[in-house]
Amino acid sequence: MNNSFIIHNRKRMDFNFAFISLILLTNIKDILTLEPIRVICEHKNICALSDTDVTLRCSYSNISIKTGFWFSHKQSQNWRESDEPEDIALDFDYSGRVKQQITIRQSDLTIRDVRERDSGEYQLMFIMKDGVKHISSVTVHLTVTGVSNSGCWDVTYTSRRVCALVGSTVEIHSSYSHPTGYTVVNTYWHLPNLRLRDLRDEQQFAGRVDYVRNALRIKDVNMSDSGEYQFRIITNTSDGTLSGSPGVILTVTDTQVISSPTVVSKGQKVILSCSTKCTLDNNITFLWFKNGKPVKDGFKLFNKLYLNSVNNDELKEYSCTVTGPVESQVSVHSDFLIFLIVFVVQALIIGAVWVW
Repeated sequence: MNNSFIIHNRKRMDFNFAFISLILLTNIKDILTLEPIRVICEHKNICALSDTDVTLRCSYSNISIKTGFWFSHKQSQNWRESDEPEDIALDFDYSGRVKQQITIRQSDLTIRDVRERDSGEYQLMFIMKDGVKHISSVTVHLTVTGVSNSGCWDVTYTSRRVCALVGSTVEIHSSYSHPTGYTVVNTYWHLPNLRLRDLRDEQQFAGRVDYVRNALRIKDVNMSDSGEYQFRIITNTSDGTLSGSPGVILTVTDTQVISSPTVVSKGQKVILSCSTKCTLDNNITFLWFKNGKPVKDGFKLFNKLYLNSVNNDELKEYSCTVTGPVESQVSVHSDFLIFLIVFVVQALIIGAVWVW
């Protein structure tokens, strides 16, 4: 066989191998983006009581970071792709409760008003200046436990913080105990001021406040209702009174749209988050609108709207709102069905009488 032919084929094979290798390296770039960066965390395991604040802190060497965020794999059901972590600040489970500080040497995650479902592992995602993503080499495990009280005089609240949407009805629950020998003659809720006045006598709450056993119910809440509420017990003796302090912090919120990234180029992909100042109940539904009309394009997941192509001017056209649980809609249909059955029965009776 001609030696020049063999050399020519060998060069061609070497070129093809190099070209194929280049293609493979290009295609696996996204896989390599999750290569971990070595970090040192202040505490790898943190235990916290419910309704307290906790800070997770990790440090690292001076690296070329453009930005970054914290995430938790336990929230992957709220991500569009289960293997593509998303910023925990965009998750409705943490609305209004997280604060992140990302620098070139240290990253902090502060979670306010922790609850037991916040328990889990938390990790950092770094986005480098060249656009490559890296996760932290260490995860921080957070365990949240309930609060126990053993005092004789005691007022206990189901939750220290309550979040409510403007116009909704909110209930704040409490329980109490007292030493033997005392008889409770009155209980009520009040604001944390010197007057200790029953909320039902406050002009601000006229016609909107009810007590259901030891629970406070406020109807049609507005922004001015935000604040602290305390439950008070009065017994048959002058020294037998107690207000549960600190009380429950009620935060009334509306909705606002947050864009990630905040500034987009024409045709760029973007995630819109329907955000609130505090974390609402899980049993809610988020609705999206564009220029006041329901959004039909994009991919919706929980409180997020994923758009494949949008510009800065279009972002201003999007809005969102929150509706209650689906069960409330079922009751409406049930009422209609009952009305329809009654109407048919009455029609049959009238028809029978007319024939008779």
